[in-house]
Amino acid sequence: MEVKKDDLVAKLKAIYPEIDQFGLNLQLEFDEQTNSWIATFNTAEHTLSTHLEEADVESCLLGKECVHLGMQLGRFIRNFCSGGGACTLGQA
Repeated sequence: MEVKKDDLVAKLKAIYPEIDQFGLNLQLEFDEQTNSWIATFNTAEHTLSTHLEEADVESCLLGKECVHLGMQLGRFIRNFCSGGGACTLGQA
């Protein structure tokens, strides 16, 4: 399956409305060397990146299972936004 970046962004924002609610900037790039997507979140002051495995992304976009992708990204967003004030509501 060919994954299109716009489809993946839309899916991630549907699963995690916190991305827009907290005003997080989400950038996605495919890394040929690791065969994975690199999701980079940033605010005005902070930047963090994580890898999303291609198999998990494809499964989620096909409507089969988003558990692995959802759990990984959910933990990542919570860790990024908890403590330190990296994320605040109403910035979107």
